[in-house]
Amino acid sequence: MKERGGVKAFLASPMGRIALVVLATLTLLGSFLYLGPFLAIPTFLLFGLAVPIYTGWKRPRQLAAAGLVVLLVAAPVASLAESSSLRTPVDAASSSTDFPYGNGSPVLERAIAVPFTGAEGGSYNFTVTVNPQNVPTNDSAPLWVDLFVSTCPGATGNASPICAPGYPFYEANRTMPNPFNASLVVNFTLVLPGANLWWWQMGAAVHTPANSSNLTWIFLDVSNGYGGVQGPVSGDYVSTLALVLVPVYEAMFLYPGSVFFFALLIYLLVKSREARRRREASLSGAELSGTPPPADAPVTTPVAPKPGPAEKACPNCGAVVFPNETNCWKCGVALTSATSAPAPPLKSG
Repeated sequence: MKERGGVKAFLASPMGRIALVVLATLTLLGSFLYLGPFLAIPTFLLFGLAVPIYTGWKRPRQLAAAGLVVLLVAAPVASLAESSSLRTPVDAASSSTDFPYGNGSPVLERAIAVPFTGAEGGSYNFTVTVNPQNVPTNDSAPLWVDLFVSTCPGATGNASPICAPGYPFYEANRTMPNPFNASLVVNFTLVLPGANLWWWQMGAAVHTPANSSNLTWIFLDVSNGYGGVQGPVSGDYVSTLALVLVPVYEAMFLYPGSVFFFALLIYLLVKSREARRRREASLSGAELSGTPPPADAPVTTPVAPKPGPAEKACPNCGAVVFPNETNCWKCGVALTSATSAPAPPLKSG
């Protein structure tokens, strides 16, 4: 218990709070880069909000400032790491070996882009080995092979559901010889303009069955979730970083950032409600215990009651009669028409 108390006391100190900010930054970076922006949300809520609150860091303004610092620091660091990852060459790709795209071996094999990183406006070679002997039984040999290159991951045309229209797109075609029954290395050369992150895909068209006009496309089997091969990258490291920085900032603030500040807003509302209830309970307790009200409580001045009607003297015998009497109690004379007069002083004796 003492050890936990010591750790909690340290985390409540200024140095401990700096350590919490560093911890939140590192965990957000790791989850964002390796798990994605969606799974970074619970990580940021845990280490950026729940743990600081548990250790005593409960002022919403300070928590908001700390969360903003974490996001502003994590985004450029994540951009540096993402840029380095995008400029790292990927392995060669092949098509599926399973039916109906292969007979246990790939039709398209060892597809690769060279160079993986190059200059803006440079020439890039896309090479693949086409194996007609590996097409499924009863299918024709590949008729042609198409290459699709764009800045939209996995795009095989000018329109894609995951990218806005207008992205750069290039297509190249190579017709296979007839007859075609032995492996052939096919090479495409394209000039790619500007500083960009490129993606590409290849497809071989076959007749299914061989004596029909039905076309089946055999594409490279890519398991990165985009359906396209990453690379090549045109431009230097700085230009790649410039391309990555804005999307990383958007993703980090849109997903973990927005959820963090929404949760902080809920926490602020809960804290305000608790404070209001405590004030109300404190005032109720003061009234029940009879303690004087606070110094800033409004002061009320009691209002004196209005005086009632004065006593009168009987005009006939001088006896003192009560207000609103109609006849004198002593001599019986009517008092309704009598004028009011102050009661005479009572004689002593």
